Amino acid sequence: MSGRLPEQIDAIRLADEGGRLCGELAAGGLHRLRELSRSGTFPEPVVVDLSFERTGHGVRMMRGIIRTTVEAICQRCLQPVAIDVTARPFVVLQVAGEEPAVGPEEADTLVVEGPLLLNELAEDELLLAMPMIPMHEEGSCIAPKRRGEAPPGSPDKPNPFSALRGLKGKD
Repeated sequence: MSGRLPEQIDAIRLADEGGRLCGELAAGGLHRLRELSRSGTFPEPVVVDLSFERTGHGVRMMRGIIRTTVEAICQRCLQPVAIDVTARPFVVLQVAGEEPAVGPEEADTLVVEGPLLLNELAEDELLLAMPMIPMHEEGSCIAPKRRGEAPPGSPDKPNPFSALRGLKGKD
């Protein structure tokens, strides 16, 4: 399936049929991701490319890529920063009530009890892939490199504790 993505998916059926979902989700429905964005901005559309399969051992799998760009606040300089968020889900789909399937060790397991909301699935994966502390790339941030160092271009201010330095040696 390509282009317009459904709101709900039957992941088990998609795996049984070897289905694929490709397209974009509107970011407006991703409320938790929008809360992490800079005030007044919305994340870019979310690009989804997911493949579903059932292995020769009967294990249902979902893998692919989900990506977007979120404008957040850099926690070093407090200026806007565009964060490219890419999730690469690799999931064993487990039917609720069935005996657990043994899939690859590196795969996560998702217990499926019915249709899944594609927005929620994509948003969960993106939130897990979001950096805990959004920051500019090294070297492109205007924040000082070391604690106590003034940012580039800022006027030099006298250190309020410089007078104490002279008293330190006198006892």
